[in-house]
Amino acid sequence: MNIVFENENLIAVDKPHGWLTTPARSADDPRPCLGRELQAAVGSQVYPVHRLDFEVGGLVLFARTAQAHRVAQGWFERAEVVKTYCAWSDGSGGPGDWVEWRSKLVRGKKRTFEAAHGLASVTRARVVGATASALCWELQPVTGRPHQLRVEMAKHGYAIQGDLLYGGRDVGRPGWMALRAVRLDFPADRLGLPSSLVAEGL
Repeated sequence: MNIVFENENLIAVDKPHGWLTTPARSADDPRPCLGRELQAAVGSQVYPVHRLDFEVGGLVLFARTAQAHRVAQGWFERAEVVKTYCAWSDGSGGPGDWVEWRSKLVRGKKRTFEAAHGLASVTRARVVGATASALCWELQPVTGRPHQLRVEMAKHGYAIQGDLLYGGRDVGRPGWMALRAVRLDFPADRLGLPSSLVAEGL
């Protein structure tokens, strides 16, 4: 667990792949939990502002007070925070310039799927690197739907490596996929945060 930034209002942490952001519903779930470990480390209650899936690593923001939590959650709800992810998929080609993907998504019990009655989803995507058989992506979810990036990548034929739920190739690393939150850009009124927080890529 790597604390990237902290002040009296907020704590930003680089979440490892294979960690829960918040406790599981089952009390006997053995998986490590970032929120619980962070709370023990700082010795006071923390409030998750947003979440990453268990298999996804990268930047997560926690609030230290209920008031800071309400303010920071509002940034995310109003799409005032620009969230940038790095991902790897198999394949070739892909858009070198930014493209915008739009869908209507519904969260099921385990998977998110497209449906006419779903909530609007907007994702920006571009390819920023490649090997002979794989592509490196920069992804920005404008909306914050569950599994949004994973669904969109699979829909467009570029399932994320290690994302077995949506057809990604098994890379032999349980609890891991090639998706990582690498940058958060914040609005001007940001409770003492810098304008951007950056983490290493995959």
